[in-house]
Amino acid sequence: MKILYVTDHRKIFKASYGFISDYLNDLLFYGLYELLGDDVTDSTQIISLYKDQQDKVDPKTIWGGFSAFWLIGENKIDRTDIEQKIKNRYYDLVIYGAINRCDNYFRLVSKKYPANKILLVDGIDETSILPLYKKYPYFKRELTDSVKNVFPISFSIPEQKMHAAPAMAKEQLFGTIIPGVKDTYIFNDEQLYYDDYYKAYYGLTTKKAGWDCMRHYEILGNYCLPYFPGLEACPANTMHNFPKELIKQGMLLLHSKQFNADRYQEVMDQLYQHTLDHLTTKAVAKKVIDTALSL
Repeated sequence: MKILYVTDHRKIFKASYGFISDYLNDLLFYGLYELLGDDVTDSTQIISLYKDQQDKVDPKTIWGGFSAFWLIGENKIDRTDIEQKIKNRYYDLVIYGAINRCDNYFRLVSKKYPANKILLVDGIDETSILPLYKKYPYFKRELTDSVKNVFPISFSIPEQKMHAAPAMAKEQLFGTIIPGVKDTYIFNDEQLYYDDYYKAYYGLTTKKAGWDCMRHYEILGNYCLPYFPGLEACPANTMHNFPKELIKQGMLLLHSKQFNADRYQEVMDQLYQHTLDHLTTKAVAKKVIDTALSL
């Protein structure tokens, strides 16, 4: 299968007031690349994903700095003659990774491809949906209602960024970072940031502008249990694959008269496996492709 992934970091930069990175756009592409290799083409190179661009990108233009950057090494992705390839229907699918921010080639693509071969991904924090959903398969991150032709999607974590089976003893109840308290944002090194969660029983996380947040997945990927106040209010179709009920069980352990470490281990084992099965970049990308093939 050959996929054209339409994106443009320059347009993302303008739409996001100075950031070239877009977690959903970038990580979905990376998951597709894990599955398909050079058969998936980013129409404009997502420069924050490529190792050979790291020294060329201003760090101030990448949001967060951890987990979603510098993941792709040597490759043979061919971005030549994209318009002609669209005309010839060289690609099997065309995916717009951030339809709210980049619609390059859309007039041509919509003329040459049937609607079910054009997938639109909407990763913005707002819950509104573009009218395009009425015609094209539409993947929405902050999805609050069940809408025909609209499918839930979420952030994800590259499996290579996850800690292996636990070997480090827990040394602290909570991770250092307290969302919203800038003085606790002390990590400039990705591995030290991950290790801090790995050493903790719980990682505090919250809803931000939207419910979905990379921190949720970084906590889970480092064998730590998200402590998520207000999680019960999260709509069912938002973070639809997030193990909400299991996390609630794990949170309750903290409020027991006596902390049950064995039960914590059981819950954490299930959470970690769920993350591997459903919340990695590869798993989310496979779900998108499987959905497209079923249409």
